[in-house]
Parts: sequence; structure tokens; C-alpha cells
Amino acid sequence: MITNRRVSTLFLFVLLLTSGCARLTLMTSEDVVADINHARETQDFNKAWYYIENIRSTHPQYDDVVALREPLQRDISKFESAEIQRARQLAGAGRWHEAFEVLDAAKAQWRNSDTLDQAYQALEKRETLLFNRLRTELLVDEARWLHARLGTLEQLETLHRRDASEISNALQRRRVELVSTLTELGNAFAAEEDWLRTRDLLGAAQQLSGSDEVPAALVTARKQLSLEANRSRRAREEQVQNKAVTLLEAYEDSRSLSDLLAARDFISGNNQSGQLDQYASRLEAICQQRYQLGLQEGDALYAQGRYEDAFQAWENVARIYPGDAELEKKMERARKVLSNLKALSDS
Repeated sequence: MITNRRVSTLFLFVLLLTSGCARLTLMTSEDVVADINHARETQDFNKAWYYIENIRSTHPQYDDVVALREPLQRDISKFESAEIQRARQLAGAGRWHEAFEVLDAAKAQWRNSDTLDQAYQALEKRETLLFNRLRTELLVDEARWLHARLGTLEQLETLHRRDASEISNALQRRRVELVSTLTELGNAFAAEEDWLRTRDLLGAAQQLSGSDEVPAALVTARKQLSLEANRSRRAREEQVQNKAVTLLEAYEDSRSLSDLLAARDFISGNNQSGQLDQYASRLEAICQQRYQLGLQEGDALYAQGRYEDAFQAWENVARIYPGDAELEKKMERARKVLSNLKALSDS
């Protein structure tokens, strides 16, 4: 019978043995320089860096390996910049899942990157800001709705019915919760110096609470919004936002794919600082819906044997997400069928 102590000792031995395999492979490799260069080509920067950091001074290729440190650092820096830029562009187009996937993949290829970590945190902060902007719209609308029905709430409280009392109590609880949430979010936007949303949130909170006391942040927001500099900046932002809205409305009216792509090009091209994130998210939802409808339309046509029409339907929506693997497989299958049918008709 094997005792627990013997099992523990055996496990420790195996652990030590396996943890040393990578180092053993490195030290006994015949051509570490080639291994490093291959790792650089495949952008496996973890492996390349491990080789450089762990090469022994007695290794015959030691000097050549050390000389690769700076080229590798340049490769890593270029890689980080490219992946961060790609993630930002995806976020600017409202494709948040893909943006974070890009950075997750980059961090897997280069785990020691403070630059990628900082970019990830910045993207999370930007997404949180967008989330809070969307929350603002919902919460302010809800506050206005509830404030407009305070008279109905008072009437419910006069009734003897139990269900009337339950509804009244639920709305009163929501009123308190909503005032607290509006205040917290308004103060958060004040810290970001987003005075328009600060004013809307804290103004709605004050109105819903029925208080005559004006919060200091609300006073500041109103003053800041009255300043000429802020009015000019806001006017410029509104001009860009209005253009985005106009393009989105043009698509809603025409349902033209060209109008959809024009709206996407404008929004992604003018959203470097995140001021159009709300419109980008809305646009991405529209793009996904249009894309899925195109896929389904093509699938239905293909199932009916209308291969050319199916190919055309897929080709149209391919402009939304060029290079999508799922769609490319469908189109390639349709091409083969059409090619075979043509060959049969020609024979």
C-alpha cells in the first residue's frame, strides 16, 4: 500500500521534473537562434523572451541570442501598438466583444505587457462610460415618467384596496432607489466633467425627490454649461452627433446597405475619443441584425435550389463583415455548386 507521504513525494518529483522540461529543451537545443526567430515570426513572444532570458552564458550561441534582445523588443512594441490600435478601432465601431477578444489574444501572446494591461483597463473604462451614458437615458426617462405620475401615486394611497397599497409601496420604494441611483451616477459624471449628463441626472433626482436643495454639483454643471467655451465645444460635438443621427435615419428610411456602410464609416472615423460610442453601439446592433437576416435569406434560397440568388444574398451582406469565416464557407460552397452546374450545362 502506498502511503500519503510517498504519494506526495512522488507528486513533487513529477512536478519538478515537468517544470524543468522547458529549460532542459532550451539548454539542449542545437539552434536556439532559429527557435527564437521562429517564435518571433509566429508572434509567440512568451517563448522568444523565455529563450533570451534563460540562455546560459556557456551556451555556444549565447552572444547571438543576446543580440536578438533589442530586435525582439522592437517586434513586441510594434505588435502591442498594432493590436491596441485594432482594438480601439473595433470599439469605435461598436464591436466591443471583438475589441476585448483582440486584447485577450494579444495578452496571451505576450503575458509580460504592462502596455497591453493599461490598454485593456482604458478600454474597460471607456466601455463603462458608454454603459453609464446608456443608463442615463433610461434612468432619466424613468424618473420623468415616475414624476409625472406622482399624482396617481397619491390617489392610490387613499384607496383601501390591498393591491393599491402594494403598487403604491412598490413605486415609493422605486422612487427612493431611483433618486439614489441618479445622484450617484450624476456625481460620477461630474467627476468626469460631463456637465450635460450631470445636469440631467442630478436635475431629475432633485425633481423626483421633491427637495428644494440644489446639489453643489448641479450648480456647477449649470454654470459650466452656460460658459461660452463649453457651449462651443458642445456645439461641435452636437454637429458630429447630429450627422451620425442623420446617417442612421437615412438608413432606417432607405434600408440600403450602402447607407448603412456610409453611417458606419462616418461613425468609426469620427469616434476616436468615444464621443460617438452610443451611436456606434446602436449601429453595430443594426449591422448584426442585417447580417443575420442576410445569412438566413441566403440559407433559405440555397435550400430552395436557388444557388445564384443565395450567393448574391450572401455576397451583399459580406460587405458588412468582410472575411467572416462562416460566410466565406457558404459562398465557397455556392460557387462550387454553380461551377458544377455550369460544367454540366456546357457538356
